[in-house]
Amino acid sequence: MPFLTDYWHLGLVAAVIGLIALDYASRFMVPALKLKTSLNRVHAQLIDLIAQRPSQSIDLAQLKSQVMTSPSLQHAWQQYASTLQPQWQAADGGPLGAARQRVSHLSRAFFGHMGQASGGGRLDLSNIEQLSQNDPQLAQVWREYSQALESLQQLESSAATTAGKWQASSHADLYFTDQALVDTPLQSNFYKHIPGILTGVGIIGTFTGLIAGLIGFDVSNPERVQAELSQLVQTVGHAFLVSALAITLAMVFTWIEKSVLTGRYRQVEELQQALDTLFTPQGGMPSVERLTLATEMQAALSYKILTQLRAAANGSPQQR
Repeated sequence: MPFLTDYWHLGLVAAVIGLIALDYASRFMVPALKLKTSLNRVHAQLIDLIAQRPSQSIDLAQLKSQVMTSPSLQHAWQQYASTLQPQWQAADGGPLGAARQRVSHLSRAFFGHMGQASGGGRLDLSNIEQLSQNDPQLAQVWREYSQALESLQQLESSAATTAGKWQASSHADLYFTDQALVDTPLQSNFYKHIPGILTGVGIIGTFTGLIAGLIGFDVSNPERVQAELSQLVQTVGHAFLVSALAITLAMVFTWIEKSVLTGRYRQVEELQQALDTLFTPQGGMPSVERLTLATEMQAALSYKILTQLRAAANGSPQQR
C-alpha cells in the first residue's frame, strides 16, 4: 500500500494525538462529569438540611455516611467535623441564658468586691477565705454566687445538646478546598499541560512530514522533477493538516479544561457557603466570653471545694 508506505510517519503522529485525546476524555472529562454530579447532589442535600434545620436535628454521623460519600469529601468532612461544637447560647436566650447572665453578673460583683477588699494585691484561696469571713457583704455575694453556679450546672447538665445546634469554629473553605476536592481528584495540574503537548506533537508531525518529503525528493531526473515536486507538496500538505488538527484539539481542550474547572470551583464555593449556613462559624467574642466565664467558675468552685475540705477536716461544717 503506497499510501501507508509514504505517510506512515503522519499516521504515527495522528495515532499519538488520538491516544492523548482518548486519555484526556477518559481520565479528565469523565471524572469531571462524575464530580459535577456528586457536588450537585451534596449541595442539594445540604440545602434540604438547611430548610429542615429549625424543626429537625442534624445527625452528623448520618451526614457523613449519606452525604459525604466520596473519599475526598469524607476526608475533608472528618477534619471539618472536629471543629464543630455545641452552639453557644446567647446570654438572653431562655432559662440557660438567664442563668449564665446571672452567674456572669454575680461573678463580676464577687471578684470586683474581693479585689477592692484585698487592696488590689495578689489573691490566693486562703486569702479569699479570710476576706469572705471578715466581710459580711462579700460572704453574702459569695452565697448568691455559689447558688447561681449550682443552678447553672444543673441547667447545663440537663440541657439536651442536640446535633441541630452544632456550630463551627472556622469557615468551611479551610477544609473543603479547591485543591482537595477538584484539582487532586481530576489531576488538573497534569492535564492542564495537554494542550501544550498536543501543540508540540503537531509541530513534530509537521517537521517529520517536511523531512520525509525532502529525503524522498529527487532532482537528478529532470523529467520527474514536476512529479517529485507534486509529491513533496502533498507530503507537506498532509503534515500541515496533522499539525492543524493537533493545534485545534489543543484549543478545544484548553476551553474544556477552563470551563470544567471553573464550574467545579463554583460548585465547591456553593458547598462551602451551604456548610457555613448550616454550621454558622462563630466569632471570637463568644469564645472569649466562654473562656472568661469558665475561668471564673473554676476559681469559685476551687474555693468552694477548699472550704468544704477544711470544714470536714476541722469537724465543723461551714455554711455553703
